[in-house]
Amino acid sequence: MEFLLSLTMIALIALSLFELERKKLPGSFRLKWRSSLKENAKAFLSNKAYLAVMIPFFLVLFSCVYSTDVNYMLERLRIKLPFLVLPFAFFSMPNFDKKDLQKVFFFQLIITFIAALGVGVNYVLNFNEIIDGMFRGGVVPTPGNHIRFSLITALSIIGGASLYWNRFKWKFSWERPLILLMTVLLFVFIHVLSVRSGLLVLYVTIVFLLLRYIFFYRRYVIGFIAILMLLLLPVIAYYIVPSFKAKIAYMQYDIKMYLSGKGANYSDSERLISLQVGMEIGNENKLLGVGAGDLRKVTKECYATKYTDVNMRMPHNQLITVYAGTGIIGLILFLIGFFYPLIGGRRFTDALFLSIHLIIFLSFMMESTIENAVGISFYLLYLLVLLRYLCPRANRKSNYVIE
Repeated sequence: MEFLLSLTMIALIALSLFELERKKLPGSFRLKWRSSLKENAKAFLSNKAYLAVMIPFFLVLFSCVYSTDVNYMLERLRIKLPFLVLPFAFFSMPNFDKKDLQKVFFFQLIITFIAALGVGVNYVLNFNEIIDGMFRGGVVPTPGNHIRFSLITALSIIGGASLYWNRFKWKFSWERPLILLMTVLLFVFIHVLSVRSGLLVLYVTIVFLLLRYIFFYRRYVIGFIAILMLLLLPVIAYYIVPSFKAKIAYMQYDIKMYLSGKGANYSDSERLISLQVGMEIGNENKLLGVGAGDLRKVTKECYATKYTDVNMRMPHNQLITVYAGTGIIGLILFLIGFFYPLIGGRRFTDALFLSIHLIIFLSFMMESTIENAVGISFYLLYLLVLLRYLCPRANRKSNYVIE
């Protein structure tokens, strides 16, 4: 997966820097620097929204000055490299129109639905084994990390709802009913999957969109009835979805063990302790943190001295991770980089753009979303695609034509 993501990133950068020029000899081309490269670079450096996206990379780069674990430091820089290079690659792309943007979310919906079908078939075929495992803290098997898969599923549901609401169709009239069917089935599926991160971001985002609908359209009665019905769905799911009930039962047991001081090596307890460790590290190095490169080393030392009976985990919270690694200054800059792209024009009012930020920010509360390649790709792809659509450059030709 990481190899494929790296290959895609290299291809995008190559497209933004180089172009093929047709030579006089038929069928022959030569590679040269893109003629619009200087113009693109100048325009990019004047666009604060795109520059803000690059902040996470420079936070890690600056903290290298006081990090001593060179290997882990270089690994952090490599993982954060997309924050440096992808904003310019997307900025250099041709303008996106609404149909282009919708095609991206349509493709995402289809891919997620196909993946969910595979997970669902495996769930049915191994039902008893999976449910028994969930009562002991297990999860429904998914492609890759189950938390990130649930977040992608939540985003696909929101994207599918947006496509249906905006009456999208690529070519055929039957595509709209298909979009509705896939979206509804994914909504059912995410309850079967029963990953709390995905469910939380989905429900909060839907409530946010319903409140936005009430505000803009003044449909108070319909809107609040919809919210009440939505909040009843988890209760219904508890009684009719076995995996959902098993997840709730295990969560209650896990928290009970944590509160009684017997939570060592239980998943929720380990996560809560990882947050305690992260806060302790940050509070001892409030201004600049311990350095992103030294965070793993210092975390290991903290566990070795205070939490010897608990499996070590890095902080399961992106904001705490940033705070521990780069201090309060780094956390403030990180939040500026995250929220600044929302400022200006349609960006602050576009429902899908707001939803993406809400989904990602909520995920920060439950895991370190952008401390791995998959999470970074998930975040940057949709952020930059939507930025490209919402921040078109006037009167420009396509950047990728062969001249």
